[in-house]
Amino acid sequence: MNAEMTFAPGWTQIIDTSNEAAEKQDLLIYLSDTHKMLHGVRCRFYSMEDSIEILRDASARLEQEVFFNIELDKREAHERMLDANRHALAVRRAKKPLPRSFKPFANLKEILV
Repeated sequence: MNAEMTFAPGWTQIIDTSNEAAEKQDLLIYLSDTHKMLHGVRCRFYSMEDSIEILRDASARLEQEVFFNIELDKREAHERMLDANRHALAVRRAKKPLPRSFKPFANLKEILV
């Protein structure tokens, strides 16, 4: 029997639930790797002496944090796309050719006198 936990966007880790020792080992690996991915340092809070329920709860909380970060990254990417589109539209409008009747210095003589 196996369970999958999300490690990063598009990546999952298999948790072997056939026996408690194997599940603890897989959960400890998941906690360490996921904590490193999220926070930049390995998690050293848990060990094989902790109960399986504690490790499952910690893994579930960390997986929820992964899901939250995935959603946050999606929103930020969408905002960057909208900003790029606004910029492209402004550049396109700025490069629009001027009409032939456009004469910016037509009244220059009257202004200077």
